Amino acid sequence: MSMQRLNSLVCGFSPVAISLLIIMIFISGCSSSSMEYCIETGECELAVDVIKVSGEIPTNPNDSFWTDAGRFQAQSIELGPQMITNPRWPDPSIKSVKISGAQSESEIALLLEWNDITLENKIEVSATHTDQAALMFPLHSGKGLPSITMGSENEIVNIWQWRAIWEPPLLAKSRSSNRNSGTSVLGNIRRSPVEDLTAAGFSTLTTQEEQNVLGRGTWQDETWRVVFKRNLVNSDNADTQFKYPTVMAIAVWNGGNRERNGQKGISNWVLLRLL
Repeated sequence: MSMQRLNSLVCGFSPVAISLLIIMIFISGCSSSSMEYCIETGECELAVDVIKVSGEIPTNPNDSFWTDAGRFQAQSIELGPQMITNPRWPDPSIKSVKISGAQSESEIALLLEWNDITLENKIEVSATHTDQAALMFPLHSGKGLPSITMGSENEIVNIWQWRAIWEPPLLAKSRSSNRNSGTSVLGNIRRSPVEDLTAAGFSTLTTQEEQNVLGRGTWQDETWRVVFKRNLVNSDNADTQFKYPTVMAIAVWNGGNRERNGQKGISNWVLLRLL
């Protein structure tokens, strides 16, 4: 929507009403019918091309595989306010992310990048307000778009959530410090800093019994770079199966802005185009 059309539309409304209108325009994004058209045709304004590669895809975001400027054309995705459910968050500090994607014969991997001037990854300071990012996919394709607020009872979603405090070096440091202090936390060693989750609506987030998503995040030059990786197809009924193009949504939390739970920046639905 052009700014001229937006100005003519909101003329005469109160500032509060104008703010709510802009938020709803952002959140509504692609309608269910338009996104279904995108999936069928591959034509969509918001789309990420997942390029085909050979061999194993590295999870290290600083590997030359990901840093080769000629390999990927990262797509910039805007993040907007979360104003649908409490706690509402009208002004998230992270306004956009870049995303790149790759697929081999057996794997799919996605790289998220965003600017963040503060590094919030110290579990001894706060396990709650940590830097985080998540990707959300419909569990079943072809049934319309789930609610952007983690799906619904009839529209289950699969969520991959990364947290900075779950990075292996930080967990090792935390376990060591707590052994010295005589306390016990985080007894289970994580296979990955990414958690594989299922949701059927707000406040229904559930950790899956099988954890199938790998990943790694690094913070350098005031930028987070996080890789998420999983098999394209597996036998887990709680996981999205990447057989065809699908959609995804992105969320980012800035721990330095005391963001957690619903306090986050969120994207519209984005087409994930498997090439």
